[in-house]
This record gives sequence, structure tokens and C-alpha cells, in this order.
Amino acid sequence: MGSVLWKQRKQWVLDRIMLRTMSQSGRNASPWPVSTRILMLLWRLAWICMFRPSPKPCYGWRVLLLRCFGCRVTGRPIVLSTVVIKMPWQLDLEDGSCLGDQCEVYNLGRVTLKAHSTVAQQAYLCGGTHDLSAFESPLMVGDIVIGRHAFVGARAFVLPGVTIGDGAVVGAASVVTKDVPPWMVCAGNPCRPIRTRVLNNIPN
Repeated sequence: MGSVLWKQRKQWVLDRIMLRTMSQSGRNASPWPVSTRILMLLWRLAWICMFRPSPKPCYGWRVLLLRCFGCRVTGRPIVLSTVVIKMPWQLDLEDGSCLGDQCEVYNLGRVTLKAHSTVAQQAYLCGGTHDLSAFESPLMVGDIVIGRHAFVGARAFVLPGVTIGDGAVVGAASVVTKDVPPWMVCAGNPCRPIRTRVLNNIPN
């Protein structure tokens, strides 16, 4: 029992190291400066008026809007019109990466989609949580990285501070609480490795 508690405590400490606690003046105060809150409002208006109504094939238009709000783009990523993105300026999209129908990028920390990675429909990339060991429950944020050729299945939930390894597969409706090894098929709640992924004809 003692060894189990020690492992749990060690994992809790490691998780906290991966996250950053935001400074807040009070329990219900926003951790974001006024300038960031204004930018979030402007982006929300742009999303409602110009991003969401755009026809499905207009990937270039949506990527252009994201660029205008600070998204770092390499090559030609694919972003569906129903995708919800909290902060485009904290998003990196590499060539061939894809954000699927109705998925949500709650990127309070930076989210990076490496080349040819896919986040399937209704998946949720959650870049924030709260420190529930403190009465004020301050916001804690962490970065999320989806590796090259990785696939995040439908309705999967990825927690802050997690890296999905290159070529890894996360099964549908999985809850990803820690890093996923490269080239492994993983699933479950919490998400665990099941078998090695074998992929033929890997593009560059």
C-alpha cells in the first residue's frame, strides 16, 4: 500500500511540474490581462461571423483567419468550420495536420499539431485545469503536443501537459491523462497502451 501511495504522490508532483499556475488577484478573478480578454472577444466575433459560416472546402480561408489572430501555420493544414478554438495565438498547425468536425481546442496553454496529425470529430484538447489543493483553485495551464502522423480518435479527451507521441493512436472516447508513447495504439479511461501500431507507406 505504501509503494502505491508513493507512486501516486510522485505522479501528482510530476503532473504539477508540467503545468503552470496562473496569477489571479482573487478566486473569481480572470488570470488574463485586459488586452488578452479583448483579443478573445474579437476572435469570438470573427469566429461567429467569418469562420463558422464558411463552406466546408474553404480550408484556406479559415487558416488565413487563424493566421490573422496569431496562429503559427506551416504548409497546408485542414481545419473544419465547426472547430472551436479558444486562442488562435496559442496554436501551431503544421503541414497536413487536421482538426476534425466539432472538435474543441481549449488552448489556455500552447497546442501543437505536428505534420500529418489528426484530431477527429468532437475530440477535446483541454489546456487548462485548476489546483484543487488550494482554496482559491487557481487556474493551471499546460501545453499539448500531437506528434507527427498521430491520430486522436472521436470524442477523446486530452488533458493539459500531455504529449501524444509520433505515430500514436488514441482510441475513441479515451481520456488521456499522461504522455502517449510513439507508435502505440492506446485506449481507455485512463488511456493505456494496447499494442504497437504498424503503418505502411509513411509519407514525409
